[in-house]
Amino acid sequence: MKSIFHKRRTAGLTLLELLVAMVLVATMTAGGLVAYARANMVWRAQSADQRRLERAQYVFGTLEPDLQMAGYFAAARPAASLPEAAIPLSVRHCGASLIARVDIAVERLASLPARCVASATLLAGSDVLVVRRVSAHASAARAGRAQWITTSDPVPRGELAWDGQRPPGIGDPERRDLIIRIYYVARRADGDASTPALRVKTLTEIAGAPAFIDTEVMPGVESLQIELLPPDAPRAVRLTLRIRADAADVDLPDSRRALSLTRQFTLRNAPPDAA
Repeated sequence: MKSIFHKRRTAGLTLLELLVAMVLVATMTAGGLVAYARANMVWRAQSADQRRLERAQYVFGTLEPDLQMAGYFAAARPAASLPEAAIPLSVRHCGASLIARVDIAVERLASLPARCVASATLLAGSDVLVVRRVSAHASAARAGRAQWITTSDPVPRGELAWDGQRPPGIGDPERRDLIIRIYYVARRADGDASTPALRVKTLTEIAGAPAFIDTEVMPGVESLQIELLPPDAPRAVRLTLRIRADAADVDLPDSRRALSLTRQFTLRNAPPDAA
């Protein structure tokens, strides 16, 4: 009988052994949790980087056709700026010269008039990109729409019209919509006051009257830096975007909270005599 009790006692775990086993299990569990937390942080950081990269690529993809077509005016490239007095009052709030300078394909501005974009909206320290060109295809006459009218008889000639009428002295003109876009960074995105966004103002017409419409391009863009190459007569434009992390990613290390990307675009329609 004594040997049976002895076998039962030696077959079980002593209190010390149980404590040691619990410590080992706790250590392994803690190590696993730490490894999981690190792996989760790495995965989140990579996912955040990927989201910012996709946003930057979308912005570059949006700007690329505008920049490549910048300065395109079909058969009659404007040799000088237009009379500012001819710019309708309804679109002068961004500055009459902004529309009149059709002879400048791409322009970098440090800011915009308060009547164009309120100072409380425009994010300071970011550049403003202005692109001027005409549509790739001919357009129908439309009142209120800025249209570049060209004729080749006897020589190529162009002029700007707003009323949809045929200017006197032009027999059978070709019409193309004048496209002017102003890209800028705003302090607030649509529906998210804590996130900046890249926005664009586009020259168009509303109910037969010239107007600028303002739309959001991409939230999370906190900086747009522009370099004209060369500055005086650019043949290329170098853009640098800084994309902010999402609100859900604010606990990520500072080095991963923003992503900067640079791309250079060639102006295919730069004047032949550009340096």
